[in-house]
Amino acid sequence: MNRTIQLRCKGLALGIIPAIAMLFLPAVVSAQCASGKVFRGGVSTNGGMDFVPSVGAAENVFIGGTLCPQSAHVGRLADVIVAVSSGGQLSILDSSLQLQPFNPEQVPAFQEAVILSQSMPLELYQGAAGAALGAVDIFVGYRIDGEYFYDQMAAGFSVNAGSSLHALQFTPQPRSITAGKSQITVAFDRPVDPGTVGADDLKVFGRWTGVIQGETSLSTDGQNLVFDIRSSLSAGEWLSATLPAGSIRAADGSELTRGYSWSQWITAGTSDLNFEQIQEISTREAGSQQQIQTYGAYAGDLNGDGWSDFVVPNEISNDLRIFLNDGAGNYGDFSIVPIEEANRPSPNEGADLDGDGDIDFVVGSAWGNHVHVFMGDGAGNLVQTQNLVAGSRVRGVCLLDFENDGDADVFATTYIGNRVALFTNDGNGTFSSATTFDVANGEWSCASVDLNEDGLTDIVVGSRISNELVALISNGDGSFTESSRSAAAGDPWMLTAGDMNGDGHGDVVAVNSQQKTMTVTLGDGLGGLESTASYSVAENGEGFPLAVDVGDLDGDGDLDVVTADFTTRLFLIFENLGDGTMVRKPKQLIAPAAASCAVLHDRDNDGDLDITGIDEVDDKLLLFRN
Repeated sequence: MNRTIQLRCKGLALGIIPAIAMLFLPAVVSAQCASGKVFRGGVSTNGGMDFVPSVGAAENVFIGGTLCPQSAHVGRLADVIVAVSSGGQLSILDSSLQLQPFNPEQVPAFQEAVILSQSMPLELYQGAAGAALGAVDIFVGYRIDGEYFYDQMAAGFSVNAGSSLHALQFTPQPRSITAGKSQITVAFDRPVDPGTVGADDLKVFGRWTGVIQGETSLSTDGQNLVFDIRSSLSAGEWLSATLPAGSIRAADGSELTRGYSWSQWITAGTSDLNFEQIQEISTREAGSQQQIQTYGAYAGDLNGDGWSDFVVPNEISNDLRIFLNDGAGNYGDFSIVPIEEANRPSPNEGADLDGDGDIDFVVGSAWGNHVHVFMGDGAGNLVQTQNLVAGSRVRGVCLLDFENDGDADVFATTYIGNRVALFTNDGNGTFSSATTFDVANGEWSCASVDLNEDGLTDIVVGSRISNELVALISNGDGSFTESSRSAAAGDPWMLTAGDMNGDGHGDVVAVNSQQKTMTVTLGDGLGGLESTASYSVAENGEGFPLAVDVGDLDGDGDLDVVTADFTTRLFLIFENLGDGTMVRKPKQLIAPAAASCAVLHDRDNDGDLDITGIDEVDDKLLLFRN
């Protein structure tokens, strides 16, 4: 019986591919080059720097190498041919990145009519190796005028089953922008023991919806964990999922020794990007003219009624103000929650910290040294429970499961402390003392994203003194390893992340206050940050952007960008053309005094993303309807 695996070539899905067999090509002509081989390569676990004889089925691998044509053929047009052999069957990789059954009368090309050059690099595949196929042989060569030039001895390696249970594939695809609202599946490298599958094994959280309820089951063959979503998800929101280490076991007794975390964006309804302001709401108490400096916002459903509520920290009054949605997309009265030991609280995020199914909340003191922890009661209230000592001037806060043990941890940046801090969660919402380490000079902002696509959540830190973006790769145990350090093209005041150019890799978006720019820095899927494109947010030469958020505002399947600028008072919309190129829209949304923050959420539950802005000078919520 043929085994099947899901592979990805050049970042594109190949679909279900049969395991393949011995190859015999017609009209064989042996080719020689300096090394005596037409193709030098195979399988690698470090991007092609070193080739190894065997890999595990769940490892992320690179398959490729160098095509070495005969000197007489350099400069000529040829078809590149790729064939794979394993388990007694065969396939040929065609130009549409599909593996076709071998037919000696018709051999499709992997690349058609290319000009041969010396030492031509070829990338055939990058991603999880797939099923345990055993021995695999790859024949790579070229065809000129019907003659085939390839090595009689294949580039061989083996794909072996690991000693522990591994996840191979997630559906929807991680970082997808158009994920559905009905189901999440995880495919494993071997059948799972149904007796170990529990209702809480797969933990799913929506940035605005909160804890996602669902029913967990196994497919008939036992290799797919299925999570049927029962909650009503918010359109266009960011969804994260975690499969904790040790949560399930394979039928052969092997354990899930490491966990997995991944994310996607729920599909948003289409619109024409024509936003109108429908309401202006003061965050001050009735009759007060005293500035409280509302700065920062979170739009989670605090009371579980299916509508997006709003929490704002206030820097001068050192408190939170909670606005519950009235069930029609509007906000009325608010409650005030003082923050003990706060000093200008601002950076914030929500998560279920204690595992009770309610949204909790974390906010950092931008002029102090604490991260303040609040627990939600599911009725719209927040109660302060801890003040975590991070370091002087907490400017960035990221919440995600950095240990993959099933609960959210806290990562914070400190500007004057010139350090970052990680607080690990004991599962009940109580956090450890900080583990701190130096990253750059002037650590200010952070964003979470799986940069090397290994199922662990990584961190990008933005520094405002050294003007760098530093990628920290998670080791899965609460520690990190630096993988990339690149120029930020400015001083990154705020960061966010998502797949901006549709290649399946996580990218980073920043606003740079001094440079008056918004930048998009692309990830390579291997842990590195590559090219950066810069876009001006200036108006008549003026500008000081403070905030950025991303979401599919027009519902066309890519992430658009909204920036908020303190000086120009403008909320700017940048439309994504689909390849990561951003176009600044001419219609601008204006704040009365200072555009300080913008959140993208489906406030009125009509299926598309709205914008709620903050004015920190006039202390107002600005409601823009899509």
